[in-house]
Amino acid sequence: MKTQRRLQLVLSYALILGAVVVFLFPIIWLTLGSFKPRSELLVVSLPTQPTLENYSNVLKEFPVGTYLRNSLLVALSSTSITLAAGSLAAYGFTRYRFRGRQSLLISTLLMRILPAVAVGIPLYLLFSRLRLTNTYYGLILAHVAGQLPLVIWILQGFFQDLPPELMDAGLVDGCNRLSVLYHVVLPLAAPGLAVAAIFSFLISWNDFGLAVMMVQKPGVLTMPVGMSHMSLRFGIRWDSLSASAVMYIVPTIIMALILQRYVVRGLTMGAIKG
Repeated sequence: MKTQRRLQLVLSYALILGAVVVFLFPIIWLTLGSFKPRSELLVVSLPTQPTLENYSNVLKEFPVGTYLRNSLLVALSSTSITLAAGSLAAYGFTRYRFRGRQSLLISTLLMRILPAVAVGIPLYLLFSRLRLTNTYYGLILAHVAGQLPLVIWILQGFFQDLPPELMDAGLVDGCNRLSVLYHVVLPLAAPGLAVAAIFSFLISWNDFGLAVMMVQKPGVLTMPVGMSHMSLRFGIRWDSLSASAVMYIVPTIIMALILQRYVVRGLTMGAIKG
């Protein structure tokens, strides 16, 4: 029996280790490639002559700093607006009972179900008439529209798990509905906010389809569109692309590390509750 148990543990750990290697290999390969000279790029090994030349060439030849700034501005702005609007909507769906509530909640997912092209073209035509193309505002609004349904569903699930007695106690103590949301609900739902923030940020940060339709002006390009322009203009240069990709993934890693403790707290609470 003990031998069978040990064998199961070994197989489980082997599967987990294999999955980790599969997921981390592209990141490790990119990171190592960004420090290699061009002659060593296709060799899967540690760089024999580590160099920062790839980073220096990218920063000199392309406005990578502008692309990163634009991506950060759009992603952080859209995430903040989405969390603010999504928390209000999710709180309303959780606390209030009205006719058509469930149908309205389900209909919020419609935009996530539709293909990106089906949504993007009408959105582009509308925004072009409103003169919002080639602007930060237009791209931020487009991202908010795309992220809001998912954020509402995530937060509504977390809000439903909170004891209603805590919200009622806040009302008894003299708080209004917004004060209860701000002082009681949101602090208790911090793990849900962290999960929603990560999803919202990553959707905006990695967006290519909407960004390439909404923005053509060089000074407003985000990093994914900027990297595609680099490839179209100068061909696929793996040394430059590796360095650009590493700079591109650093902000997402930083955000994940910052919000990690909230996500872990949510998983722990769920495990205890279960």
